[in-house]
Amino acid sequence: MPNSISINSPPTTTRLLQESSMRTQYYSEIELIRTPPPRSFTPTPPMSRNHSPNGLPTAPTPGRLHGESDLSLLLRTLDFAARKHSCQRRKDVDQSPYINHPISVANYLSSTGVTDIRVLQAAILHDTVEDTCTTLEEIADQFGNDVARIVEECTDNTALDGLQRKVEQLQTAPSKSKQAQQVKLADKLHNLESIRRSPPVGWGIKRVQAYFIWAKKVTDICAPAHPPLAERLQHLYETAHTRVNGTYFPCHPEVCGPLTEEEKELVDKRLRELKDGDTTVFRLYRHHRHIAKDYI
Repeated sequence: MPNSISINSPPTTTRLLQESSMRTQYYSEIELIRTPPPRSFTPTPPMSRNHSPNGLPTAPTPGRLHGESDLSLLLRTLDFAARKHSCQRRKDVDQSPYINHPISVANYLSSTGVTDIRVLQAAILHDTVEDTCTTLEEIADQFGNDVARIVEECTDNTALDGLQRKVEQLQTAPSKSKQAQQVKLADKLHNLESIRRSPPVGWGIKRVQAYFIWAKKVTDICAPAHPPLAERLQHLYETAHTRVNGTYFPCHPEVCGPLTEEEKELVDKRLRELKDGDTTVFRLYRHHRHIAKDYI
């Protein structure tokens, strides 16, 4: 990506997220030490960010400091999330900073046309309550009730075990707000792409495929909330292959068909070229009948 900014550069908020994301790599989903389940709170009715119920200007609006621009508000949100996740790492080979994940989730939304600053803030904050000591009251106080409501919808009940949380996500997905479903789509897309690039340490073929199968059920429910991300997810389900212990396999066996003999030969040839300890993985562009490298 060139250092200079062209005349046709995207809006400042989008560029900020894109540049932040470009400084990170994409990493896989992890299990972190969970905090007690968050206390529920009752958000106030949504209000226009610029006007009171009687149509008069407000100063400042909930969650926004006096005179604070969208860019400044987004930077303040990023700073808050970075401090909350500062001691956390992803369970990938490189133990990458956890903050890489919410930045990428927000970037996926911004780069596909989501301009609601509250949704972008919620994307950045979506794991703070579930994975840190942050409370919903704290988010509401810092960024307003609208943002806190979306974060609450994206927060799993940590009193449940992993399987129960997955079942609950499927059961509650249809009733989520459009904003929460948008964040959920971006969150799943980044986790799935991370797993494809570098499966978490200790994950075997069955676990990778089980995650893809479950994730598709969730994202199919949320798909109408943001078609651009839904299309990217569908393409990923249909084409994604990855490698575990030298075995190259489709991530979603029910959607992505097995490799042809020609494709298997291409993959085997590339795998034979790898040296011990090489962290290169291959993405198969099936419609072009060739293999490209992804470096992690």
